[in-house]
Amino acid sequence: MRGVGNIFNKEMARVFKDRRMVFSVFILPVIIMVVIMTIVGQLVTKMMTDIEGHTPFVAMMNEPDSFKSYLEEIGAEYNVYYLTDDSDLQTALEDVYNGKIDLVVEFPKDFDAMVADYNEGDKVPQVKTYYNPSEDYSSQAYSTISQGVLEEYRLKLLGQRVGNMDNIQIFTVNSDNPESVQQDSTKAMGKTLGMMLPYFITIMLFAGAMGLGVDMITGEKERGTMASLLLSPIKRSSIALGKVFALMVFSAISAVIYILSMGLGGGIMVGTMFAKLSSSGLDMTAATSSSISTGMTGVPDFAALFQMSPLQILLLVALMVAIAFFYTVVVALIAAYARSPKEAQSYCMPAYMVVLVSGMIVMFPIGKETSIFKYLIPLYNNSLCLQDILTGEITPLHYGIALAETVILGFVGLFLIVKAFNSEKIMNS
Repeated sequence: MRGVGNIFNKEMARVFKDRRMVFSVFILPVIIMVVIMTIVGQLVTKMMTDIEGHTPFVAMMNEPDSFKSYLEEIGAEYNVYYLTDDSDLQTALEDVYNGKIDLVVEFPKDFDAMVADYNEGDKVPQVKTYYNPSEDYSSQAYSTISQGVLEEYRLKLLGQRVGNMDNIQIFTVNSDNPESVQQDSTKAMGKTLGMMLPYFITIMLFAGAMGLGVDMITGEKERGTMASLLLSPIKRSSIALGKVFALMVFSAISAVIYILSMGLGGGIMVGTMFAKLSSSGLDMTAATSSSISTGMTGVPDFAALFQMSPLQILLLVALMVAIAFFYTVVVALIAAYARSPKEAQSYCMPAYMVVLVSGMIVMFPIGKETSIFKYLIPLYNNSLCLQDILTGEITPLHYGIALAETVILGFVGLFLIVKAFNSEKIMNS
């Protein structure tokens, strides 16, 4: 074990004494992530502000006087184009298709008379709207006018016809029910974390191991320093174990730094969006809060981590250590057999893609089936267990299967690494 410790200390010193490596591996990713998140936040805010502040271009066909008066009453401001015949309508539809006009609203002829003289059995007037969902301005105009203004206008006309609206309102849904939402807030936040964090943890652990593992083993083979190390009185198995354990520590540190940098950058991004939207007078609180509560912002809710029980934290840490060990072994095994860093990187990419997919699948759960066979699938079972821990739904059987399988596969890979280090043909290739 003394030889393992010597190699471990050598690798730790080699990395942490190299300022450029420390900067590139541990500091630069934080700077890049924060800068990217800040820029994204500003761009998204600018886009939302632009869409909200845009005055829609609306083409009106057969606009009734009552609707024109209603728009003046509510203070709606639109760039209105009036269409006179079917030829104008076709031209306007082409303009919507090409993004030149945001919305076309077509009323039936004599709309006001049809509404005022309506008798039971008469044809109900239909207001048609046309928009282009691929255009942001058009989608916004459709949402505010077709789904908002026209609906309020319809209710106003209905009120004029029947008098008191309460007379035809059979029932309401949650009009006075502040306790409508019944959920465990801790579990809800855990679910938000469970959608994103397993994905980030798995890919960051592998990326951290891949970045340093290739240089630590294949790089030394190419530089010739590995040959000198193998001639030292230290056992080759100790050299292999020391490098794997050092690489495991680096992988874990990199993953923690990456995840925290994403949390910091995400917080800056959301804060920037809130600040700019508030200063511009836009009421986006409800929409943004809704997106955050459902976990759709793409930023993990790291506050939920502080509400985890000690058992959850212990299970999470133990599983992350096992995952880091397994990923480190995979990268080290590939690096041991590769003849150059470039070759090792090319071999690592397929494994990286498998890890990426296994973490991505849990972001889109289908049903609530908890078949034990899912927890027998390597890599995927780790992502499932990470998600179950965060939501508080982990079972001892599922956790035990995933943890044991990951550790066993890690030791199998470690055996193959030691065997590779003892092979002159492999280490001198």
